Amino acid sequence: MIITANQKNIKRGLSLTERIVTRNLSLPVLQNIVLKTENGRLKISSTNLEIGINCWIGAKIEEEGEIAVPAKVFSDFIDNIHDEKITINSKDHVISINSENYKTKIIGFSTKDFPIIPRVKETGFINVYSQDLLEILLTVIDSVSLSESRPELSGILINFSAGKIEGAATDSFRLSEKVLNIKNNLSNGGDQSIILPRLTAQELIRILPGIDKISISVSDNQIFFVSDDLEIVSRLIEGSYPDYKKVIPERHVSRVLVKKEDIEKSVRLAGVFSSHISDIKIKGESEGLRIAAKNTDKGEASSWIGGAVVKDEPFEVMVNYRYLMDGLKIIPTDNIVLEFTGEGNPLIIRPEERKDITYLIMPLRT
Repeated sequence: MIITANQKNIKRGLSLTERIVTRNLSLPVLQNIVLKTENGRLKISSTNLEIGINCWIGAKIEEEGEIAVPAKVFSDFIDNIHDEKITINSKDHVISINSENYKTKIIGFSTKDFPIIPRVKETGFINVYSQDLLEILLTVIDSVSLSESRPELSGILINFSAGKIEGAATDSFRLSEKVLNIKNNLSNGGDQSIILPRLTAQELIRILPGIDKISISVSDNQIFFVSDDLEIVSRLIEGSYPDYKKVIPERHVSRVLVKKEDIEKSVRLAGVFSSHISDIKIKGESEGLRIAAKNTDKGEASSWIGGAVVKDEPFEVMVNYRYLMDGLKIIPTDNIVLEFTGEGNPLIIRPEERKDITYLIMPLRT
């Protein structure tokens, strides 16, 4: 293989593919990436058996070929080359890299032992703007369970339907939901419901900001994300996601409208004194909202938000500090709505005058 390519293009391709490469003592070939000429471009591929990524970059192809090279060694060298054009030549499992001021040789490997990365079938695409999918993932990912005891909760539920995408995640202690209305988001694929692994979602959050539109295809318990020069394939989590909508209360006992900035400041202050279970007490009164925390080893703190508008009945609820901050973080509006749904029932956080985001926290026992 002999190719010439722009250093920035190679570097971008590596940035998209290298992150999923992991140290695997039982299968060391996974520590490599594959360079392969394909249809007049250079394809850079990587996989960890859960996720596979193919990225194509423009290149001048002088001789076709393919080779597997250690991802870290190759990437570190390319990162430190400052010349614009780079020539890559592979022969007898050795890759030579040459530019105007730099040259190196890296021991490579045959690609015959490298796992085959499945390719997308040309049917059943769901077409979305990358920003829309990114917004859903960012809203719900913090609620994904880190435990493997219930595998279906270790991913994000995504429902695709005509004109709408719903994303949800829960770890049984809190729940996030994001509903996005989109025109013409389906193309031959029909309605789809999938559970996307957390690690795949994290990779998409990293990659999607650099992409305008993306096509999604689901088949054989795999999901494909395809753009002009990128193809990501991931396994899906098997099983049925619980009917989370049943745990979202339809009615509330009390409702609070408060400035996001005010409640975030008060919660952070109380968090300094939260106990080992990180509990924050929220008390709604007719004149405003009180946020407090107490710790026998550190002390206590309390703050009053007089501008909060409390409707219906006064209430008091204790919740986990981190869960509360995660919920406040995902609300994009200047004002936040808190809904108290009764003693022992969830606290709900929503944007003002919007129902596209719902964040639910189970209360702590007092």
